[in-house]
Amino acid sequence: MSDVRTILERGVGGATPPPDGLERMLRRRDRKRRNQRLAAGAIGIAVFVAAVWFVTSAGPAGRGQAPAGTGPTVTPADPGQVGLVGLAPEGMTPSSPSRGELVVGFMFGHTSGDPGRFGLHVYADGRVIWQELGSTGLVEQQLTPEGVELLRSEVLAIGPFREDVSLVGAYGLFYGQIEVRRGDRLVHLSWGDIGTQASVEMTATPEQIDALQALDARLEDLASWLPASAWADPETRPYVPSRYSLCFETGQDVGLTRVLASLPRRAEDMVRAWDLTYRADANPDPPEPWYLWCSAVTAERARALAEVLDDAGVQSNGGDVVGLVYTSGPSDGSDLKFSISFAPSLPNEP
Repeated sequence: MSDVRTILERGVGGATPPPDGLERMLRRRDRKRRNQRLAAGAIGIAVFVAAVWFVTSAGPAGRGQAPAGTGPTVTPADPGQVGLVGLAPEGMTPSSPSRGELVVGFMFGHTSGDPGRFGLHVYADGRVIWQELGSTGLVEQQLTPEGVELLRSEVLAIGPFREDVSLVGAYGLFYGQIEVRRGDRLVHLSWGDIGTQASVEMTATPEQIDALQALDARLEDLASWLPASAWADPETRPYVPSRYSLCFETGQDVGLTRVLASLPRRAEDMVRAWDLTYRADANPDPPEPWYLWCSAVTAERARALAEVLDDAGVQSNGGDVVGLVYTSGPSDGSDLKFSISFAPSLPNEP
């Protein structure tokens, strides 16, 4: 871990990414892969189902399932056993508080694709929100102030995190990023294909790769090292978003007005009153640019729009590892192909 410290100490300058930078980078990466699947016709057609799954069985399997309340030991590779998948059903109480200051953000890709990607967010109010794509939905637990500091110290132990650094040539790793709070800002370390443009690039060493893999193992199994006093409420429960990131995307430079005009009439009337912002920084790289307009919407608005799209027969993927996505195009009676995606917003996101 001393090599990671050396790398970071050599950093010079690094601008501060936006507060939701990690999530936006991941969504850009996921959108690029999803758009490639759309172009290849690989997105399945399914009736939208907003589903919630809870832990239904106990006992070890795969990596092993820990007894309830011992921390985010990853569950067996049986999709849907833990957490919330899809839009939160009506009447389900949102997690609170709806906003929170991020202390640690961690994401580690275990394959070149999406399944198995592990993400963990720790907030100043003690909440731990985590997920392993393909095995769980979003799950939350509650730490004490001592637990928050123990976890932050575990991350800081691999280096001083004074500057934003992107590791290159990290052979044996796929992709990932760490965010950790120092004072009034978050400092970042990233590797793989999600590095920030503002990062100082440094070549990874075998020792650094080992240190990151060891940290991943520790954060995926908090039960193995956090003391009982670190938990205010160790019970696992679904994280229920109070808002979602709604995005309209198209590969044609036609403008938002044209995109909205291609929606079913009820959806068009509903969305025109919402504040949608063009997000140039979230487009995949050329030569296949995608034009993107996004807005933070309440869970109620997200459900209402999804219901209208379902009633109009707009095709849906039914919800997968990159979120709930509707697609519209010539086969749906529209002459413009575009997608509509819903992604849950975490407490540190808009």
